[in-house]
Amino acid sequence: MRSTQWRYRRIRRKYIEAKRAFKQKSKIPFYPFLAIRFIIEQLRRGYSLPTLDRQLFRTESILERWMYYDLREIYPGEIITQYPLGPYWIDLAIPKYKLAIELDGKKYHKNRKAQEHDRRRDAYMQRLGWKVMRFTYEDITKRREESLEKIFAFTQRQAAKAKKKHRI
Repeated sequence: MRSTQWRYRRIRRKYIEAKRAFKQKSKIPFYPFLAIRFIIEQLRRGYSLPTLDRQLFRTESILERWMYYDLREIYPGEIITQYPLGPYWIDLAIPKYKLAIELDGKKYHKNRKAQEHDRRRDAYMQRLGWKVMRFTYEDITKRREESLEKIFAFTQRQAAKAKKKHRI
């Protein structure tokens, strides 16, 4: 029984990775159009100097991009989009602090099955020592500053702990 589950998970993981790779490759012809779209989004959000990078093209939703625009100002080069962790993918990750940022859109997280899946994911990531922070559409659109402050406070605490640990 155990080996069957292991094989199933391994095959499923390969399938998901192949599906994601195909999805990313199928976006390539549209990169010029996506680039224009991303620049317009950044200008609308108030950034005077819009920038493009590889991580931006790996985002899967507008919520991820909005949060990414804000976080890359604070943590340049430290944010990884669609970060693989075991059988799951993290929307935005800051591996240095073992922080997983999950963004819940309106449509996807209305049903119970998706919510139960998220609980299992969170438990898995926490067992591996990751802190999971979930933000809703309303958090990103209406409570943007509070959401960013929550992330910043956590990373500051983690940095202080690491500094204290290295002194000993």
